[in-house]
Amino acid sequence: GRCSTPTLWFFASGTSAFTMMCGRGWMPLLLQVLPWLANAAPARGASEQRPAGSALLTMLPQSAGEDSPACLDGSAYGLYFRRSRANSTKWTIFIEGGGWCYNEELCLQRSKHGLGSSTSWGSTAPCSCMNANQDGTMDSDCNCVYLPYCDGASFSGFRPKPWPVPGRSDEAALHFRGIRNLDASIEFALAQGMTSSTEFVLTGESAGGLATFLHADRVAGRVAERAPDCKLVRAAPQIGFFLDHDDFQHDALNYTARMKYVYTMQNLTFVPDGGLDPACGVAFPQSPHKCFMSPHMHRFIKTPFFVLNSKYDDWQIDNELRTRDRVAVVQYGEDFMAAFRSLLDDPRGNGAAIISCVCHSDSAFGQLKVDGRLALQWYADWYIGKTQGAASFHIDPQGPNDDGKLGPPLCRELNRDSEGDPALFVV
Repeated sequence: GRCSTPTLWFFASGTSAFTMMCGRGWMPLLLQVLPWLANAAPARGASEQRPAGSALLTMLPQSAGEDSPACLDGSAYGLYFRRSRANSTKWTIFIEGGGWCYNEELCLQRSKHGLGSSTSWGSTAPCSCMNANQDGTMDSDCNCVYLPYCDGASFSGFRPKPWPVPGRSDEAALHFRGIRNLDASIEFALAQGMTSSTEFVLTGESAGGLATFLHADRVAGRVAERAPDCKLVRAAPQIGFFLDHDDFQHDALNYTARMKYVYTMQNLTFVPDGGLDPACGVAFPQSPHKCFMSPHMHRFIKTPFFVLNSKYDDWQIDNELRTRDRVAVVQYGEDFMAAFRSLLDDPRGNGAAIISCVCHSDSAFGQLKVDGRLALQWYADWYIGKTQGAASFHIDPQGPNDDGKLGPPLCRELNRDSEGDPALFVV
């Protein structure tokens, strides 16, 4: 039928159907859809927005047919590599972030930009070492590998055949090769000398932080097999502890439902050549998608890891909780710590620095203090073995933004009551 009043068309997550709503009744739905669309959109519109740096781009071969690494659009996958100037045997692999695409249509949109295609990637990118020195600083001359993100599922999915986009007549299709991108990158690093490494760190931020949780053991296993002298292997997931949490409206657009669809769409599996931990799959036979979420799967990780995160993560506030109301955000922080409790109760060889800044940036950990020291310094102490067990966990007990003492530009402010304000959903 026709609408004589303003009309909203929207794409239903996980389906191929578009839905129409007539009149003023679409405004509440728009408030729900806006954060979902903002979250699905690439953090950068094109890869040329990635800062230039000293790591040089190398495109990886696509000689393995349907097992070849590739971006969403089918373009070749590549990575950025900076070799140590002084022949260091320290290595860092950094995994780029950039959210996820929650259905085929959104993945198709992403495939037209740098987070889904390599066609416009720049020739260089920055790459920072996470190998800590004895004085608490980070090494400046490790062998550094930067993995750009172009698969939309934290380097975890795999389908050998192109996957069709439902509801389109143009035969549009997607390539889900995330785990192949990761494996090919590790093989590249080993061929470039990582077999002689003595120290290795896997790290990443945001969706790359989740990838660090997901793949720490997979990568550590390859290092153990091929680099016999590498005795120090660590993981450092940054801003990658995304809660399994409902939003404030308790609707069907919550983060968990979206990630569950990604799990199915991209064919995340627990087989030896798949992207998820088999032990986690055994623990969650009725809800295997939980193994794609760090609060559930972290307890299966054997590689020592150090979490750098905010309990009031700004991205999660806008895209999971979806309100900036202070009371709701304070509760979200309590829920974060409840989900984090299992790490505190069973520290093993792990550690963490959890800040209260309302932010979503790895740069905060080199600027903000917890228990009197910079978060990154606590990471260094853990890395070199200066702290162990419970002494490696440092949690800021204060409310959002150190109880209001912090603010822009590093930490975003909260509103007194943000419910229903669409401007708050612009990320």
